Amino acid sequence: MIHSLQFRLLLAFTAVILVTVVTVFFFVDQSARGEIQRFWESSEEARASRMYVELGRHYRTGAGWTGVQPVVEQMGGLSARRVVLVDPDGIVIADSQGELVGEQYESDVPGRTVFSPMGGELLGTIYIGTDSSASPDPFSPTPVSDAVGRFLIWGALLAIAVAFLFTFLLSRRMLAPVKALTETAKQLGQGDFSQRVQIKDKGEVGELAQAFNSMASDLERAEQMKRNMVADIAHELRTPLSNIRGYLEAVRDGIKRPDTDTIHSLEEEASLLSRLVNDLQELSLAEAGQLTLVRQEEDVATLVRQVVSAVEGRVSAKGLSLTVELPDDLPTVNIDSHRIGQVLRNLLENAIAHTGAGGTITVAARQREDCVEVDVIDTGEGIPPEDLPYIFERFYRVDKSRARATGGSGLGLTIAKRFIEAHGGSIEAYSEPDKGSTFTFTLPVSG
Repeated sequence: MIHSLQFRLLLAFTAVILVTVVTVFFFVDQSARGEIQRFWESSEEARASRMYVELGRHYRTGAGWTGVQPVVEQMGGLSARRVVLVDPDGIVIADSQGELVGEQYESDVPGRTVFSPMGGELLGTIYIGTDSSASPDPFSPTPVSDAVGRFLIWGALLAIAVAFLFTFLLSRRMLAPVKALTETAKQLGQGDFSQRVQIKDKGEVGELAQAFNSMASDLERAEQMKRNMVADIAHELRTPLSNIRGYLEAVRDGIKRPDTDTIHSLEEEASLLSRLVNDLQELSLAEAGQLTLVRQEEDVATLVRQVVSAVEGRVSAKGLSLTVELPDDLPTVNIDSHRIGQVLRNLLENAIAHTGAGGTITVAARQREDCVEVDVIDTGEGIPPEDLPYIFERFYRVDKSRARATGGSGLGLTIAKRFIEAHGGSIEAYSEPDKGSTFTFTLPVSG
């Protein structure tokens, strides 16, 4: 639980919320206390001014300070303050508590002097202090500030609780897709490649779910291809091995004589088996990036003519027409002629196998920017659109029959693709059913 992502998210969000709330509380509390203090001081100043005006009016209308004691007592009662009025000599004229009248008065609190409106004569001084006998002033800054502080504390605690609840719910909602991905990944790890994540989020999590589902589809397809590959390898190996074993048993039992024809048949089956093993070995080396290439400067036109010459007999025997279109100014390429020759042979053999009598096969080459482009074009049966994206995959055959004359081992095009890519080029196929196919590969020009 402590190491779970939800707990860490909750802890991180809670820490952020606490820091935010405490910071806001501190600044709001300090600001509120300052405003309350300024308001209280302004109120005290206004109260003192009213007292000053009232005492000045009493002095004018009452011919001096006679009868001022009741007025001072009333002021003290209304303001919850101790009000002391002293004359210019420091003798108390009136005291709101009635204790210091006639006595000499000294105070550390500054007083407000009262002057005569006529001539500015000093009439006395007013001292306003705290009345110890009165009940606490509910409007003094300290209790008000404390009350505001308590309100802010309760508000902060409530905000933390609500924020914690929302954080908990939000973290669960945020992590629900992650948990779904985790569960699906576990099932994929156990071999169930049919699992998919059902997440409709349109943000980053949704993109992650789509990528995950795409990966799961690729894994499912790769697993199916692996199973098919194992079955295909077993089948391809079984056929020549069974034939060899049959011939040997027939010789052992005296059914067949170990003559030239029997040895020739055994040799053909062994050659077929050797070619399949070599193809598998070359494919595994190419896919592992360990294919050894013996590169040298080669003329593509010369290489094309050599390969075409080697297959002309099969072309003629099937009644096909073979055309070669090669310009005179093709640049040289740095290639392994044996590997590229094998690519050309594979493409020509496919074209011969899938083109009927009377059809045409064309081999053309040209320069395209910094590459030499080679085309092998036939007018054969073509490739169905649903098969075209997969023809370069291992053991994939458009003709699902096991007949080697048409189906083959399913490795030729895969090997061709790996060889071309190992040279830094690319290979593509274009086809229409019943109209023929075009295989095009490129090789970088020597720089």
